[in-house]
This record gives sequence, structure tokens and C-alpha cells, in this order.
Amino acid sequence: MDIKEQISNQILIFTDALVPVNEIAGMPFRPKRFRYEECLAYLEGIGKNIGDFYFNKFTPFSWFAYWRDYVLIDIPAFNPHTLEAMFIAQEIDLQTARLQTCLQKGDYTSFFNLIDSRIALETYLKLFPQIPDKDKYRLFWYTFSRCNLKLEDFQPEFIHIIRNYHHSKLKLPHDQQNYAEIYRGHISDNPVSQSSSWTLDINTAICFSRRHQVKGRIYRGKIHKNRVIAHVKYRNYKEIICFPGEVEEIEEMKFLSLVDLMPELERQGILKLYHNYCPMIKNECFHKPGGIHGISHTRRVLLLSLMLSWMEGLGETDRVLLCQAALYHDIGRSNDNFDPEHGRESYQKVLQYGLFNGETESQEILRFIIENHCISDYKVERLVKDYKVSDPEHMFKLYLVFKDADGLDRIRINDLDVKQLRTPSAHKLLLVARELLEDTQGIVSME
Repeated sequence: MDIKEQISNQILIFTDALVPVNEIAGMPFRPKRFRYEECLAYLEGIGKNIGDFYFNKFTPFSWFAYWRDYVLIDIPAFNPHTLEAMFIAQEIDLQTARLQTCLQKGDYTSFFNLIDSRIALETYLKLFPQIPDKDKYRLFWYTFSRCNLKLEDFQPEFIHIIRNYHHSKLKLPHDQQNYAEIYRGHISDNPVSQSSSWTLDINTAICFSRRHQVKGRIYRGKIHKNRVIAHVKYRNYKEIICFPGEVEEIEEMKFLSLVDLMPELERQGILKLYHNYCPMIKNECFHKPGGIHGISHTRRVLLLSLMLSWMEGLGETDRVLLCQAALYHDIGRSNDNFDPEHGRESYQKVLQYGLFNGETESQEILRFIIENHCISDYKVERLVKDYKVSDPEHMFKLYLVFKDADGLDRIRINDLDVKQLRTPSAHKLLLVARELLEDTQGIVSME
């Protein structure tokens, strides 16, 4: 398959930018890191062809590269010392052997996972005739996402060819009219209606609206499932690919941001409370203080608990309980994996270290929240009767608010399911949760 006939954006052909070192050798000016004659002798001595080495001006810190067939290796300087220090012969042989083994076994999935993303598209088109038909569609869209390509980079006829290799219907969440709700984080000056890449996940859209330190906009639209070209699940982005103009009823979505909330958080004393509680988060209480369930996570859950307490109109006693739950809910963890028992272990540490000295009923509510925050709401509903409180319904409400505070920070592991949020207030804080994760300016940190 001719590469240039299928690609409308010729810049994507990476190897066109490579200049053989043989040509550089004939130029009057040479880069300081270029020792052609010495390398020629060295490469002949290790059985490598200097014709497989290139100059690449588009990679500033690695101006040179080895490229042959499916192997691409960056080289910072072209002299014998660098080639020897990089074990270039061994590296070439290793990568060549790995990729050739995949091809011999017909394991194209591993092959396209191993190949350098800069030449993955060219390689896919080159190997297209021999890739099994059943794999053509899946591997193209895997390569498409891995290389950060856009639908506009290809000829429409080629996309239709790829689409025809998918013989089953796409499985998408849709309404009774067969429309799927989709989202886009948009930072381009081009009209959003001309975009080809959307997502089923609002959190992914929020993330992409803030790429490259640009504050973009977030849009929602809908598309008929038959007009979707592909549903790409790479990196859990839940990407939806469609031709420009196919998305209907596009509207901009508005979310609360830290900038919006900060004055009110100051007036309500929430930031002061947050900074008062933070010193109670101790490194020694955590299995991994710097891990995904450690200090930073605890601080974010603490602030989100304070925000939700205010937004849900909870009183001071309830707010204190939620803050205590935030401080200690993960201290019983001994790993960062799925661990439905760590809630009980956390509460045992609360007792062991005497971390809470409230009245009996408050202690029971705290126990309920901490012990059960890591299991499903369905299971927890059946456990309410096991806790001795005067108002089980109110206790369960506090549990739901805390679950949302903890759940919002699942954005840190790209695993926040908006449909699982339980309170109206939590849905308003999706952008705030992202901003807290990206709080590089220390707006709410204690550093």
C-alpha cells in the first residue's frame, strides 16, 4: 500500500526527514558531534552498514539515528566513542531480533507495541497486505492513538477501507434513539464542530481541555452510533472517532473552578480549616506516604470533603466527621492494589493510635464511614443496621458525601466514573478535582 497516497499530511512520514550520513559527509560544514570517517571504520569492524545511519535535525538532543526496516534508534552523537558506549551493535541486534520474532509468529499486536511510534504508521501501511484481515481494523486504531494522529491526516477513502474490516457493530452506550453522548476538551482555534476526536468520558475531555497549560473549553454533543468510525480504548481515553460535522447538538459545558470558588472558600473559612487539619496528616501513618493513596491524595480528599460539606449544607459536627474520615481513611493500607479490607484496617489504626476522641455516636459514624468507604454502596446499605446510631439515614448520607470526595480524586488514576457520583454537588466539582491534581502553583498545598 503506497504510504503517500493514504496520508494527506505528509509531515507524518517521519523517515522523509532523515538524511543519510553519507550526504552529510560531503557537506563543507559538519556538526561537531559528527566523525564520519572514524565511524565508517568502526561500523565496518562490527559488521554494520553506515548506509543505515542518518542525520535528523528534528530531534535536538539526538541528531543522529539508526534506521533499517522496523528498527529506529536515536543516537546523540556520531562518533566511535558514543556508538561503543551505547552498545549500538547489540542494541540493533536485540531490537531487530525482537521485532522479527513477532513477525515470524504472526504476533502483530506485540510488534506494534514494540515498534517506535514515530515509524509505526509507515510500518503499518507497509505491512498492511500481510496483516491478517481480522487484525487490520484493531491495529490501525491502536497505531492511530499511540501516534497521536488525527482523522484529517488520512484520505477519507482510506478510512472507509479500514472501517470495512470491522465486521461487528460497535458497542457503545446509547439512548433509545441510538445516540451516544460524547464530550471534547477543545483548545484549538478551529470550530469544535470540525473535530474528529471525541470521548465518552467527561473526565478525559476535562483533561484534554487543559493540555499544554492551556485552559480550553469543554463541549458535549451527541452522535448516532452508526456514524461512529471507531471507538478507541487506548489508555482508557474512551475515544470516539467520527468525520467532522457528524456530531449534533454541540453545547459548551460550564463547571465550577478553583478561581470561581476561592473567594467563597476564604469567606466560609474552608481554606483556614483545611490548613488547620493538614498538619494532622503524618507520614508515619502511611505505608507509602508518596504513593497514590498517600499524603497528596489525603490532602485532596480533605479539601474536597470540606467543599462538599459546605455545598451540601452540612453542620459543623458532620463536617468534622468527614474531615476525620479524610485524614485516616487510607492509613490501614499495606499496598496500592484493590483492597476491600483496608477500611477496617484503617479504623483499627485510628483506635490503636487514639486519633479520634469524639462522643460515642460520632465515633460510630466515623467507624461506619472509614470501614466501608472501600466497598460498594449496595453492600454497605445492608451493613447500616450493624452500627448503633440514632439516625442511620443521616449516617448513610455522610457516607455518600465522603465517598464522592474520595471518588472525585480517582481522576488521578484516570478511573473516575461520573455515573457513580452520588451527590449533585460532586458533579459540579469535576473541573476542580482536575485542578487540584494539577495544583502546581501550590494554591492549596502546605509546602
